Amino acid sequence: MYNAGIDTKEPIIWVKDLWLRYRSSQNNWILRSLNLVVQNGEVVLIVGASGSGKTSLVRALTGVAQALFNAEVRGEIKICFRNLSELNAYEIQRCIQVVNQDPYTHFLDPIPLDDMLSYAEKFYGNDADEVVKKVVKILGIENIVSKPTVALSGGQLRKVAIAKVLIPNPAVLVFDEPLMWLDDATGLEMFRAMLKTLKGMKKTVIIVEHRFLRLLDLVDSVYKLSQGSLVNVSKNLTARLMQSDGNHNGEKKSDSKASNELCKEVLRLSDVWFKYGDSDWVLKGVNLRVCQGDTIIVYGSNGAGKSTLLKIIAGVLKPTKGYVEKSSRFVYVPQVPYLFLTEESIEKEVKELCSIKKTKELCFSKGIEFLKKFGYDDLDKLPLHLSWGQMTRLATLLSIIAIGNSGVALLDEPFTGSTYIEAVALVETLNRFTDVAKVIALSSKDYIPLFPNAKIYVLSSGMLKTFIHEKHFEFSRALYELISP
Repeated sequence: MYNAGIDTKEPIIWVKDLWLRYRSSQNNWILRSLNLVVQNGEVVLIVGASGSGKTSLVRALTGVAQALFNAEVRGEIKICFRNLSELNAYEIQRCIQVVNQDPYTHFLDPIPLDDMLSYAEKFYGNDADEVVKKVVKILGIENIVSKPTVALSGGQLRKVAIAKVLIPNPAVLVFDEPLMWLDDATGLEMFRAMLKTLKGMKKTVIIVEHRFLRLLDLVDSVYKLSQGSLVNVSKNLTARLMQSDGNHNGEKKSDSKASNELCKEVLRLSDVWFKYGDSDWVLKGVNLRVCQGDTIIVYGSNGAGKSTLLKIIAGVLKPTKGYVEKSSRFVYVPQVPYLFLTEESIEKEVKELCSIKKTKELCFSKGIEFLKKFGYDDLDKLPLHLSWGQMTRLATLLSIIAIGNSGVALLDEPFTGSTYIEAVALVETLNRFTDVAKVIALSSKDYIPLFPNAKIYVLSSGMLKTFIHEKHFEFSRALYELISP
């Protein structure tokens, strides 16, 4: 259907006067008279606030908004030089592939390699095995692709999902929040290297990303999605952003000693070791003391064991060796928010969390008021209909409501899907709850400087250490200009 080497000036993606709304959203238009032109081989970045419609645009480009989400779509869409409405599902997959925000959605088989082989057979028949081996080698995931999805970290699974979408060799690749859960070292650099490779192959790439600062030097065009339409971002503004990014302030040593004699201990891990079955040790002799009101940052690469550590603290997993002592109420928010959000509406989420409290009416009223300050006004809305960032922030805020005045919040990657502005607002809120201890797992250093009084640890090779090379979070005027609503 499409030859990647074809020399044409006709845009490979052409969208004119696109309108989109979901029939369940009270007739509110998400996209409004949106226009987009992407040339063959171009790398385009689209930014915007959570819930601004970026994922809806991706759904419209691939036809799933109409087919799967019962959306009303008006306007014209052409991909690979043909009207979207003329293409069947097979032709769309050969033209455009999407790496979803949630990498778990890409796999039906519990073993990613088996899933990829089944998928490749649809396109290549008996040659499927060679094609899969090639993409696995390109991404360097030979050592993880045969493991069950439940044993992989979010970042590891994202790498495998990227490999799967490369199987049909599509002309256009769309990455919806590709850096979500990817660490600063291997994850970010892997994606940057992949972008360079795709540019060399003259692939067309569309990136929808909140954590975009370290991708600006690799994109050709930047658009901001605001009020349902796309606005082209000037080269001058992106140049200012690149100049402000990348500063470092050297080594920072966290204070791992007890805060002081007034410390009210709420958690202690003593020589905790853990491994899954007969695998290698994930945690090795971890010791950690947490006092009431502490903020603990656990930074580490994908697969370092951060999520495992939080699950052990929460009681979801038991240590293989060692002890965990707790003396306060704990609420664990996993990095996949729909594992935390289980009710039919936002209102029911609050009611459920407050139901076990003696002052449940007061808890409910304060909880609703608290959420409305963050824009959660539609209390009847199903949480799973929110954007990924909105779901993640909602789960984090609900954990604070559940804890109340004191306790421990265990937060696994709480900033995924959030813009830099939204991350700052969330941190400011968390910092106001001075009696609540927070243990926060992060794979990106970008957000660490937002917690100036935190005790910072790095989890590496199964051991928890108290040194970290910290990167400045540059919240410049140029950044605010780009991503503010």
